[in-house]
Amino acid sequence: MTKHDAIANDQDPGRAALADALRVSFRLLIVTMLLLGAAYLLSGIYIVQEHQRAYVLVFGRITGVGDERVKGPGLHWTWPKPIAEIIRVPAERIHSIEIDTLWHHDTTRGDRAHMRPRSPALRPGIDGYTLTGDANILHSQWAVRYTLRDPETYLFRIADAEDVLRKELDRAATRISHQWAVDAALRTDIESFRQDVDRELRSRLHELDLGLQLHRLDLLSVTPPRQVASAFESVIEAEQDRSRLVSAARAHAARVHNETKGETSRIAAEARAERQRIVSEAEADADFFRAVLQEFRDNPEVITATLWQNRIRTVLQKADAQYVVHERDDGMQELRLLIPSPR
Repeated sequence: MTKHDAIANDQDPGRAALADALRVSFRLLIVTMLLLGAAYLLSGIYIVQEHQRAYVLVFGRITGVGDERVKGPGLHWTWPKPIAEIIRVPAERIHSIEIDTLWHHDTTRGDRAHMRPRSPALRPGIDGYTLTGDANILHSQWAVRYTLRDPETYLFRIADAEDVLRKELDRAATRISHQWAVDAALRTDIESFRQDVDRELRSRLHELDLGLQLHRLDLLSVTPPRQVASAFESVIEAEQDRSRLVSAARAHAARVHNETKGETSRIAAEARAERQRIVSEAEADADFFRAVLQEFRDNPEVITATLWQNRIRTVLQKADAQYVVHERDDGMQELRLLIPSPR
């Protein structure tokens, strides 16, 4: 055995141990890579909630055809990031946004409000407003409630659907305001004003097809410019006083009318009763005279004397004091006072 062979035999155990270590490490690396690959693939599992819909974008493009483009509620899988991206949409939830682009800019807000007094004049471009048909100005705040009718259109075909919605509401309110008088839009018929703006906005959204369904448009607040608010309040107070006085006058007129009507009815009833009494008495007298007439024709002297005595008796019964002048046989007259008995 040469010296070289002896050295080689001494190194064989080390080489064998190194080879074993390399084999084990390689196997561990393969297992680790397989586990990492499995974990990566499993990370592509995602859940869509009941009120949600989801779109899967692979390299920026929506996957699927037809109904497969929209993932409904349940458990799904896709390629994990960065290959794919999952976009969830609360499709059935009612969204609500408040829009104050037509409201005056309140410069008194903030921590340094005392250093920023309100402007004494309207500032176009800063204060939002609309013009009415009678050349007045209105500030208004609105709230829109909507759901996503077509989430794909809402998310991918329109750059910023919510911003478009805001601008279309501004357009609808501006278009409708110039058809209204300020008093009607501000006080007397606010609901009809809101309904007109609602119809105008729905018509525009139908034309633009933003992928959303408008549920309701609410008018949160409407007011004249702050600079002339006191003048509007004075007009309102004057109209309220006028309404109060008109109501009081109408109530008084109704009361007088009812009283007059009642008095008229009473007088008419009394007149009818008096008429009936007179007619009844006249008919009774006529019946009496007709009955007496026949007797008078048969015995005129007797009936005349009887009637005379009855009339005298009636007159004497009604007199408080009675004086009788008696003609004596000697031609002298004798005055007699007849005192009636107490009744």
